[in-house]
Amino acid sequence: MVERIRHWVVAMFENRSFDSLLGHLPHIGAADGIRDREIALPYPGGSVRVRPTQKFTDPDPDPGEAWPNVNVQMYGHHRPESNAGKAAYSIMPNFMSEPYNQPDQPAVPTMDGFATDYFANFVWWVGRKPTDAEMQAIGGMFTPQTAPVLNTLAREYAVFTRWFSEAPTCTFPNRSFYHTGTSLGRIDNEAIVNYAWQNDTPNLFDLLTDKGIAWKAYFDRATQIVPDCAINLSGLHHVRMWHQHVADWSDFYADAAAGALPAYSWIEPNLLFGPLCDYHPPTDIRAGERWLASVYDAVVRSPQWESTALVVLFDEHGGCYDHVPPPSAPVPDDSPGQLGFAFDRFGVRIPAIVISPYTEKGTVVTDTFHTTSVLRTLREHFDLGPALTRRDAAAPGLAPAFNRREPRTDRPAVTPPTYVPPARDARPGMSQLGEAAMRNAARLAGVHPDDAPTSPGEGQSFLKKTLFDNGRLRIPSFRSS
Repeated sequence: MVERIRHWVVAMFENRSFDSLLGHLPHIGAADGIRDREIALPYPGGSVRVRPTQKFTDPDPDPGEAWPNVNVQMYGHHRPESNAGKAAYSIMPNFMSEPYNQPDQPAVPTMDGFATDYFANFVWWVGRKPTDAEMQAIGGMFTPQTAPVLNTLAREYAVFTRWFSEAPTCTFPNRSFYHTGTSLGRIDNEAIVNYAWQNDTPNLFDLLTDKGIAWKAYFDRATQIVPDCAINLSGLHHVRMWHQHVADWSDFYADAAAGALPAYSWIEPNLLFGPLCDYHPPTDIRAGERWLASVYDAVVRSPQWESTALVVLFDEHGGCYDHVPPPSAPVPDDSPGQLGFAFDRFGVRIPAIVISPYTEKGTVVTDTFHTTSVLRTLREHFDLGPALTRRDAAAPGLAPAFNRREPRTDRPAVTPPTYVPPARDARPGMSQLGEAAMRNAARLAGVHPDDAPTSPGEGQSFLKKTLFDNGRLRIPSFRSS
């Protein structure tokens, strides 16, 4: 009954694998979850046990999520060995060397290198070797008891157990895939220069605008300064479009209550500057749980509920453990891939939930899906034209999640966990993605990346100075430092 949906709301979170948040769901098949499994992950000098955790910030510190990190996680080794302990982002000093931990020949991922990579990434990030107790954080998984909002929604509506990120790498390439069906060969988080400035391929927002279909991108204006999706999609070349279509979180709740949500709503958690609520480790997941509960409650209480679908996604796994090897994938286009990657296989499995009154309780979709499935569904649903790339052309649509002829009359409640930020988290923080964005914003402004802001306040001021003129988003001239 997907044709009965007239309003789509998409919330995309950060950096969690399926096993990390939904692997203990009781109603999914044994092959798709890790409930009652005994799993040990080796690392130099020890091993990590994959088990439920009560530490809501696990894993802490942040695991690696860049292309070279994910190669170690999937295949279990550094190639060359000297890459261990080096930076996996090209924008950072002491970047890794070719072949960036790829195997010699195409191989089935073993999915046993998560602790090996966590050990090396810890050395790079913290500057020392971790203790065995610190290493156990990468094995910490959440359950229906510790992540009740996400798990309740997965149980009450449709959960996809074989939904993969589009590329085995970090945030911006995967978010680009969601909106455009490709990252144009980009494999790194070079946010400002490569994405906000040069990523001018047609995207979902362009298609909706050209078709005259109402849409809004809701974000926390005071904290985030500029929507992350605008940074990701050459927003600096679409200033007028973003002025007309961005709105604050408060507007989302008001629009939902008034029955005034547009045909397409993209709503972002805080993912650059704190207080973060994006599930990104080591952010306390209870912050993400509470924000997701508020979005869900707004949608199901809206007068538009009977014609609305809420899609809950994560962009990529962020270095968190998952046991299912990603399959091969259609090469999206003819863009030459960075760092030797052909874009011929998917990234690691991630959570994906579809919520609607036309979704039967307990729906489990076990076929292979991936993030451009949403792009294909929306493109066809709104008659936006042909596929943008070979990747979204091949993606299956979301019809299996809409399996009722008549709408449900119940509106299942979710109960977010009690969350009082501890003193050290009460101060706003900057995520690793925020740090990467600042280093790239510095490049855009002609400042050396090593001199980029390192605190949220400085970063927010820097973005305002670099990207705004008298409160209006502007197009700066790119100056290479």
